[in-house]
Amino acid sequence: MGMGDQVGADGLLYLLRAEPTLAPEAPADCSAAQMEHRREGEVHACLRCGARAVCAYVADTVIGPRWLDLCPRCDHWLRTTSTEGS
Repeated sequence: MGMGDQVGADGLLYLLRAEPTLAPEAPADCSAAQMEHRREGEVHACLRCGARAVCAYVADTVIGPRWLDLCPRCDHWLRTTSTEGS
């Protein structure tokens, strides 16, 4: 069970802000090639559910950029249920 199973989309983003060490460090100036390699050339677990992640984002946190790796289902969930930025 991933941490997102017990919290909503805003809660997942809140947890990432509150405890950014939950996500691995990302490069400060991530290029498109690095992002593509992260999504397609490496295997990572979805931060929310633990399934294989195929979506990757860089989150700006208080300790620097962190990878936010998500499976397609959780990526859709985050995009459609988050109220942050609305």
